[in-house]
Amino acid sequence: MEKVGLGYMVFSLSYLFLFYFVSKKNEHYRKFVLSGFVIIQFIYLVWRLFYTIPNGSIVEIIAGSLLYLAEFMGFIQAFTLVILFWKPYKRAEKSLAELKELPTVDILIATYNENIEILERTVVGCLSIDYPKELLKIYFCDDGDRAMVKKLAEKHCVEFIARPTHEHAKAGNLNYALTKTSGEIIVTQDADMVPKREFLQRTLGHFSKELVGFIQTPQTFFNSDIFQHNLYLDGEINNEQDFFMRSLEEGKDRFNAVLYVGSNALFRRAALDSIGGFTTGVITEDMATGLLLQNNGWEGVFVNEALASGLSPETLADYVKQRDRWGRGNVQVIKKYRLNTLKNLSFMQKWFYLDGVMFWYAGLYKLFFLLSPFLYLVFNISSLKTTLAQLVIFWLPAFLSGSLMYKSVARKKYNSFISNIYELVTAPQVSWAVWKETLFSPKKNKKFHVTVKGIQGEKGYFDWRNCKVQILLLGANYFALIYYILHLDFNHLQWWDVLSINIYWLFYNIFSLSVAVSVAYERPRMPMNIPVDYEGEIVKGNQVIPVRINYLGEKSVTISVDQNEPFLSALLNQDEGYLSFQKIKHVKMIRSSIINVAGNVEMTFKIQKFSRKNHYRWLGLIYSDPTYGVGDVQSIRVKFYTIFKYIVKNRRDVQKNQQLLS
Repeated sequence: MEKVGLGYMVFSLSYLFLFYFVSKKNEHYRKFVLSGFVIIQFIYLVWRLFYTIPNGSIVEIIAGSLLYLAEFMGFIQAFTLVILFWKPYKRAEKSLAELKELPTVDILIATYNENIEILERTVVGCLSIDYPKELLKIYFCDDGDRAMVKKLAEKHCVEFIARPTHEHAKAGNLNYALTKTSGEIIVTQDADMVPKREFLQRTLGHFSKELVGFIQTPQTFFNSDIFQHNLYLDGEINNEQDFFMRSLEEGKDRFNAVLYVGSNALFRRAALDSIGGFTTGVITEDMATGLLLQNNGWEGVFVNEALASGLSPETLADYVKQRDRWGRGNVQVIKKYRLNTLKNLSFMQKWFYLDGVMFWYAGLYKLFFLLSPFLYLVFNISSLKTTLAQLVIFWLPAFLSGSLMYKSVARKKYNSFISNIYELVTAPQVSWAVWKETLFSPKKNKKFHVTVKGIQGEKGYFDWRNCKVQILLLGANYFALIYYILHLDFNHLQWWDVLSINIYWLFYNIFSLSVAVSVAYERPRMPMNIPVDYEGEIVKGNQVIPVRINYLGEKSVTISVDQNEPFLSALLNQDEGYLSFQKIKHVKMIRSSIINVAGNVEMTFKIQKFSRKNHYRWLGLIYSDPTYGVGDVQSIRVKFYTIFKYIVKNRRDVQKNQQLLS
């Protein structure tokens, strides 16, 4: 029997690695990796169910059953990835030429309490969209009814809408705007989401098909999320939402199961009218609206291009609040619109919506994994009953099949270890919120929380309030390790005492929780600067000095000059001057800092004054110009065993660069 088990393990691992490496050259062979994952996981789960769940005390039976449930639900979610990536899907492009005539378009910028700087960059981006101006109208839909927003609308010659009552939060705000507008196509933009020039050029053509009710583009971000920023991994990992926004949404597009995510989306007005407008009564009105449109026979389209970018939550507290709201909102939608009553949805559409809801329960399963080795090492409560040899034979192929499956579909864009950190950071809080929403009726008139954006600060701090459970779990795992070591009999120590699966498991938990707790240290956020590469000139009096522009901020610019350039001394003597580049002319600025970087002298200038035309063009280069790929997904280098190397290295670089960019 042992020979059979060993043969199974060798064959499984050989099969997986063979087709994984072949699939890196030819995506057609990815199906073999995916099918191998499903078969190996099925064998593992059957073995776990019939041979490893403890049958001793009631506590052990419960612990073993909960751990098995966590593994089983993890497989179900992973199986959804298999379905989505089994047949790679890329929707064909459609241009405006596909339309019989160009439709009128209303852009609704929903706002409540966002600051004016954020709103201004968004409206400037909307005004820069390449589309006939007589067919395009832009509206500030201000649920805060603020005089300064009305003044901003007048400044930029766009419309201002404020409703007399404020029920149903964002959905109610948008529905009121629908009664005051008449465009054939409705674009919903969050207050911080800045569209690029080609936003309508790249999307509207899909409405040539009469059944298309809405078009979703991914939400992308020009700032660092809390993981990129607080862990010093800006250039090493992608935004934590990118896997869903860029990969999962595209996979769902094949099944007409695209999720409306609240912004960067276009709607046929007739489609919205058919369901009575944006759905109310739930806090994730976006998910519910898309669900009802698809149930009414309308098709959703996903255009997988970074056509609008905004701000990720910039503190752990706001990130947790946002995930809390999303998790509770998903549960509310499923409770209000039971999938079995939506007769026009296909089985696959229902599967993907249900899978999306089940994702929010995964935090609880994560807690089972964190506590199982602690319970065994401290209280001798076993979650599984097996020998080390059997565990290696069945668990190792299952573990590696999951890892290689994820690598196969992620293609260096995402990382399973970092995904684990994303979940750990919110697991306790979101689990509690989701289960409360599941078991009890939501509080009526509970205030809708808008995620705060645009936070800056010069001092860091540790947000212990939002990671106290993670700290407690980390302490429990450290305690288990110390307790185990203190109770080892070193005189009769056996190799399996050191190589126990629980010890490996414990070290992995400690490592993961340490990284998750590190996210709670909020690094200072300086004003945002976008890396660019432009040639320009600085003029003062009769002197014209050519420069290379490296960074653009909303009110600053950084230039670099080689130390050997003959005009460097003249530039060093200039405390102020007028900058011209691209179509921007004579922007007055004053120098704020100088630093030497790798043989170059880099100088930061603060902008003193913009003309309106220069301001439009400046903001357009930062947020609306597709040249520099803001929001594009990059290949990542960080791995489980190199994460701290990158954190230490990048921390040094950041400290040096802050002298320049502050």
